[in-house]
Amino acid sequence: MNTRIFFLGTGAAMPIVRSLPCIAIKVDSDIYLIDPGEGCQARMFKAGLSPLKVKVVFITHGHGDHYLGLPGLLQSMTLSDRKEPLVITVPRSLREVLEALFKTGFIRPGFKVELRDMHTNTLYEDSKVKVKWFPVDHGVEAYGIHLTIGKKTLCYTGDTVPCTSVIENCKGVDVLIHEATFTSIYSKEAHEQKHSTAFDAAQIALKSGAKLLVLFHISARHGDEEVFVDAYRVFRNTVVATDKLILAL
Repeated sequence: MNTRIFFLGTGAAMPIVRSLPCIAIKVDSDIYLIDPGEGCQARMFKAGLSPLKVKVVFITHGHGDHYLGLPGLLQSMTLSDRKEPLVITVPRSLREVLEALFKTGFIRPGFKVELRDMHTNTLYEDSKVKVKWFPVDHGVEAYGIHLTIGKKTLCYTGDTVPCTSVIENCKGVDVLIHEATFTSIYSKEAHEQKHSTAFDAAQIALKSGAKLLVLFHISARHGDEEVFVDAYRVFRNTVVATDKLILAL
């Protein structure tokens, strides 16, 4: 299978330097979308990715920068005459919010939307991917995602303070996409806000035995080089995700 990871947005909370979070994993012609931040469909179009090819949307938690692009995405799908059903997997607390929003009629997809609960030990599986989620520590109901695609594995932490759950569920993965909102000089602030530093992410990558670490969800206060250096002193095979980055899996 031909698998590529498109980093459509790699920033944190405020889209000052980077776009808000969004990752598209393209497996052959199918797209699996993770955390559709605001404007995600516009970035998909610019990357040559059709919203009509999105098979599933995974949303890791209910903070706005990780899901407020969903209404625009659904509208673009409708305007593109999508007919295929769409699965959206979310934490239960967010599902209730989205169901209430759909009932208002402000969002009217022209196709069937199936909202599924994301919780520990549940699975999504089709002919190309197998996905399970695991709890992380972000102060709200939040999950990380483990994907198996053929013989390759990938973990995405979503937002989290460093936690053993990531180490336990991401052992030996080919790619670990770990949030790195701050560098270690702001470790106290990061941990108080239930976030990780780049140094934290590197330690988790080392302990989990990940082959490649990709730093993600980076504050506008940091440049790429300082984020990279903060992690590299612990884990050498590190990449700082930037908007428009594409990685092969």
